[in-house]
Amino acid sequence: MSSDILVTKRISQITQDSRNFIFTGVIIGKNEPKFFESTSGRRAAEHESSSVRGVLTLTVRDSDRDTINCTVWASQPMIESYDGLFHIGDVVNVTNPRVLHSSHDKSEQFNPRSTCPYSLSLGESGESGIKLYEGAGLERFRKLVSVAPVLSSETYPLADVASGGHSICGQSVNTLVVVRTIRPRKQIVISRTGKLKNLREVVVMDASHAGMVMKFWNNEYVERIDKWIPMTTVLLIMDVRVEYNEFHKSICLGMSGKTIITEDPAIEEADQLLLQVMKMPLNDSEIARSLSDGTIDPINITTVMTVQQILDRAEGDLKGDEDQFTALCYAVVSKLDLDGCSKITSRKCLTCNSLLRMADQKCPRDECLPNPYNIHTYFDIPVDITDHTGTLSNCRLGKDQMALLARKMCRKSGYQEKVPHSIPVGLLDCGVLHR
Repeated sequence: MSSDILVTKRISQITQDSRNFIFTGVIIGKNEPKFFESTSGRRAAEHESSSVRGVLTLTVRDSDRDTINCTVWASQPMIESYDGLFHIGDVVNVTNPRVLHSSHDKSEQFNPRSTCPYSLSLGESGESGIKLYEGAGLERFRKLVSVAPVLSSETYPLADVASGGHSICGQSVNTLVVVRTIRPRKQIVISRTGKLKNLREVVVMDASHAGMVMKFWNNEYVERIDKWIPMTTVLLIMDVRVEYNEFHKSICLGMSGKTIITEDPAIEEADQLLLQVMKMPLNDSEIARSLSDGTIDPINITTVMTVQQILDRAEGDLKGDEDQFTALCYAVVSKLDLDGCSKITSRKCLTCNSLLRMADQKCPRDECLPNPYNIHTYFDIPVDITDHTGTLSNCRLGKDQMALLARKMCRKSGYQEKVPHSIPVGLLDCGVLHR
C-alpha cells in the first residue's frame, strides 16, 4: 500500500497528471462484464482459473454536468464480485485509479459517452479499488441518477426511427419514451457459446408511435426492469441501437455498450410525454380507428408484410402479450358484405371510447354523460382481404377506405381518377394488424 496521501477530487478536477486521489459519484451506467483468456504469463496449467481475466465498466456521475467511465481489469473472481456488488444507483468511492486520455483508451469506443476527456482504469493492486460510499451527502449523490445525459431536443420520436427502416439499422439514437408493456423473462441458448442468457423485451411508446420493442440482454437491466411500471415509468435512452427484427418484420431497439438509460428523468418533457400518451389509443379497436383520425400517420407505416406474415406475427409463436403493430399489406378485397347479415355500423361512447351494443341508449359507465348525444355511430364494415399467401378475415373498413372503394367502383361510370389496383391494408382498420 502506498504511503502517499490521497486527495479528494471531483471529476472536473481530474487531469492526465492526477495521481493518488479518490472521488465519489453515483453509478449511472454499467456494462455487461466480459471475460477472456489471458495472453500474459503461462500459469494456466497450474492455476487454471487465474488465466481467465475480465473487464467491467461503470459510468459514474458526481454533478449535474460531469460523468466519467471507470474500467476495472482483473481476474474473473474479482470481476464477478464487483458485478454482484455494484449496481446502477449505488454511490461509490473510486480510489487511486489510473488516468487515461479517452483518445488513447481503445476501450472507450465501446463505452458510453462521457463529459470528461479522460477515463479511469483500475487493476487488482491493493492501492486501487472501488467501495460503496456511506458518508455525508449520500442523498445528494443518489438524486444525480435522474439527471438527463442528453437534452430532450437531441432525442428522436419513435415514428422517425420506425420510418427510417433498414437505412438506419446499426445506428444509435436518443429517445424519450414511456414503458408500455413488460414481457416475461426468457432464457435463450447462445449458439456461439452454448450458454443460457436471459432476455427481457419491453414495449416502449411515445406520442408519435404506439409501441416499439426494445430488447435487453444486460443482466443489470434484466433484473432492474422488474421495478418499472407500465404507463408510468419514463425512460430517456442515450445511444440506443436501432435493429431490424426479421421474425417480427419491424424495427426494434437494443442495448449496446454505449447505451445509458435514465429512469424518470428530471425534465419537464417527461411529464408532458406522460400526459400525451394517456390520450393515445391503447386497445385494438382504438388503434384501428386512430388510423383514420390521424393519431397514427399512415405515411409513417413503411413495413410491407404478406397475409401469412401478419397471421404469424398476430396469432402464432411471434405474438407478444398486449403488443401491437402496423403494416402495409397489398391484397384484394375478396369479401364485402354490404347488404347481407353482417353488421355495417358500430357505436361508441365519446367520453370513454367504449364500444356499445346497438340497443344501448347510453353508456353504462356512471362517469359518462347520460344522453344520446354522447354516443357516436360510425361505419364498421367487415371485409376479407386476400393475397398469394392467404386471407385475413373480418378486417374493418373505415370511412376513408370506403371512399377509395367507391371511386374504384365509379370508374365503370366514367370516373377516370387513378386509384391503386389493390388497397394497402395497413390503411384499413384491421384489428388483427394492431395486436
